[in-house]
Formats: sequence, C-alpha cells, structure tokens
Amino acid sequence: MQRTRLWIGAALGLALAGCGGADPEGSGSEGAGPGSGVISVSASSGGATLTGSSGTQGGDSDASGDGDGDGDGDGGPKFDVGGQGGDGDGDGDCPATDATVTGTVFAPNFELPISGALVYLTAGPVTPIPDEVYCAECVALDCTTPHALTEPDGSFSVPAYSGQDLKLVVQKGQFLRVVELDVSPGMNQIPVTESNLPGEWNPGAGMWIPRIAVYQTSPDAVYNVLAKFGLGLLGPGGTLVPGTEQFTLISDADQGAFMDDLVGMSQYHIIFVPCAATKAWFGAPDIPQQRVDNIRAYVESGGKWYATDHSNEYIEDPFPGYQEFHSPGMPDIQPAYTSIGSVIDTELLAWLLALPDELKDIGQGNPTLFQLPSITTELNYSGIDAVNDVWVQDEMGEDVNVGHRVWVEGPCGSCGDPAQTRPMAVSGQYGCGRMMYSTFETSSIAHTGLSPQELVLLYMILEITTCFDEPPPPAPQG
Repeated sequence: MQRTRLWIGAALGLALAGCGGADPEGSGSEGAGPGSGVISVSASSGGATLTGSSGTQGGDSDASGDGDGDGDGDGGPKFDVGGQGGDGDGDGDCPATDATVTGTVFAPNFELPISGALVYLTAGPVTPIPDEVYCAECVALDCTTPHALTEPDGSFSVPAYSGQDLKLVVQKGQFLRVVELDVSPGMNQIPVTESNLPGEWNPGAGMWIPRIAVYQTSPDAVYNVLAKFGLGLLGPGGTLVPGTEQFTLISDADQGAFMDDLVGMSQYHIIFVPCAATKAWFGAPDIPQQRVDNIRAYVESGGKWYATDHSNEYIEDPFPGYQEFHSPGMPDIQPAYTSIGSVIDTELLAWLLALPDELKDIGQGNPTLFQLPSITTELNYSGIDAVNDVWVQDEMGEDVNVGHRVWVEGPCGSCGDPAQTRPMAVSGQYGCGRMMYSTFETSSIAHTGLSPQELVLLYMILEITTCFDEPPPPAPQG
C-alpha cells in the first residue's frame, strides 16, 4: 500500500452513469481511532452514567458537538475511557466479586454478533444518548463498575457484584440498551433479548439508536442493508418494507438540498451519501462551497459521514488532503470492476473469522468469506492511488496523525496499473467526527442476507461511531 506524508498545520480553536447498473473492492493511523481496545464509561456522583466502546465514543460538553454545528459546546454529556483496574483513588482497593454475568450481544436482527460492545453493570443513573450530533470523548472507568468488551463472536463475561435493582448497560457507539437486573451470586446468563442492540429509539424502554439520515438512492440501496441489520422490516428478496425504517430517508431528487442545511444535518449522528446520491443534481460532480463547509462543520462537531464510489466528491471536496483518487479529473470509473483484495485490519478480520458459516456464505451467487483474509468485492466504481498522513497538533502540542485508517485493500482492474494494491475501504478523523469511504457499493442487487462487502461496511460504520480515548485534536486547516 502506497502512503505519502502530508503535514497540515494545527488550529486552536453530474448525472452519474452505471452506478451498480448492469455492470458486473498497511493501515492508516487515524489518530485515536476506533478499535483501540480501550474500555470507556463516564462517572457521576450517582454512579456510572454512559459508556463508549472498544474504540472511542462519548459526548463532551466542553468540546464542539452542540448539535448546531457552531462548535460552542452547549450539548452532550462527557464520556470517558480509561483503566481496566483500580478503584479510581489509586490505592488499588477493589472489592472482590461474587458473581459473573455472561451473554452475547447481537445486532437488532438477533443474527449478527457485535464485536467490541461495552457491557457494564451499575446501580446509578444512565445518561441517554444526546438527540443530536455531539462530540464523543471517553472518561475513565474503574473496577467498582464491573465491565467488559464483547469478543469477536459477540460474547461477554463480566465479573460482577451480586445485588438487586441493578442496570445492565450494553453500548456500541450510539446504540444503547439499559435493562433492569437482579444479579445473584454465581453465574448469571443474560437472555439475548436483553443484551442485543436495540432496533428503535424508545427511551421509555431503555433503548437508544443513532439518529440516521440515508439518501434513498437506486441502485446502491444502503437502506436495505440497514433494514437487514435490524432497523426495519424486510420484504421478499431482502428489501426494506417502506414505512418500517427506523431512520430518515432523503430523496435523491433533492439535488443535495439536505446538505445545504447544517442545522438539519446536525440532528443526525450518521449521514449516508452512497453512490450517486445526488445524481439528479445538474451541477454534479462539483459541490458548492457552502455545502463543503457544512459537511466539514458537521463532521468536526462529531458527525459520522459515509460515502461510496460515485459519490467520491463528497469525500474529496470536503477532505482533499486525506486521499489521492485515481484519475482525479474523472474519478468515476467505468466499467465497474471486481477485486480480490485483503482485509488488513486485524479487528475486522477477527470479527469476520468469528462469524458462523451461514453468515459467511449466503449463496445467491454472492462471494463468500471462506478465503479470509482474502475478500472479493464487486461493483467497484472508483480507485484510490494513495492515502495520506494528515498531521495536526493536540492540546498538548503533540503531533497526531488523523489520516485514513485502511480496512481493506486490493487491485483496481480498471485503473492505469491494474496490479497495484490500493486502499479500498478507509476511514479518517476530522475534529470530533469521522468519515468513511469505499470504492465499492453495498447493496445494488437485491438479495437476502448480508454480502461480504455489506458486512465490512456495517462493521466500519459501527467502529467510527465510538468515542475518543483522548480529547480529539482540532480539525486540519487548509
């Protein structure tokens, strides 16, 4: 994988053809990016409040992320990451546990195991997920709050203290589940119906999910993938039943107007702009400067930004220093190509390997996951020549690389050098938020189950929603 070094100074304060149509996919450092294996939770006088997860997540009332994109920090609780031992006062006086709480965390569909979810027990209040974009920092958790991260197969085992009227808290990014629980001495097995990630925003029942906006594109139907995850009902062939979605659908005929309203964008934790999301916008692929500014402000304040292949302008224009697209004057590749690449992120690979066989091979002519770390991706419509290191300085004056982390790489058969190994699925950090991009689509041909590239992109979007174990550095300037 080719990488170049780019220094950016620190700051203080078209109608697209063929997108999935009839045509037959080393890592970046990404600062304190997801998958760092840090356990997170915040604390208050009433006990533990809210958690992060294996990478990074959590709100910060002191940083940007107030929901309106202005960076004045007027919203969202502060989250925390930290020690896996000690009681917080430095004397190491931790009480002995007399119970164990075990179970498995699944997606809302009860089929897909969730790796790196935080599971903990508390008698104190649990602060809800802010109902708008926010900055996600982590705070330290001590041994008086029993906790664990789920394994790649979604399983967990938490050494605990017996007691009544406790709360079992399960969290991955902005997915939060709180269940009332009595813990008996000895072994306590949690039913999957009480440990799965929720599929709806229902605070009265102890369930929060990310606020998500999705462009309703065709044929790159990301909304079908989200429904398969459990955020909607599925009809025949694995397609979303209209009206059951637990997210907001944005018409792809709006010519990008949704992205011209920063206040509206800031009501969402995650925004999906898949292939050709604004193909009806007659100015494409150029993006108005105000739209570029809105995207940057949204991500900087904590938003999570997703784009794929023919929507590459929605990564390149707001974040031009992070990657070098192949043929930058016309990065939309025709025809689409299939690539036999490699999963190079170790945590993503561990999760894919841990999936049961029925999830590794869904049939219907789709690729399988039986050749890992090799992975076949279909319907690639762009190429990345290189990703760049992007350096900023944190509040301590230390250099931090917020450039892309590479999850999957492989050759681009439609590029000038078809043998060159290139980044194909990447994610970077920008202020308090993150963005991700893939050269391949997700779900352009209706099918039941989740294909390998759909699984990869679901894993990535969950990971980029987690908290920062250090205060995130400012967004790059220039």
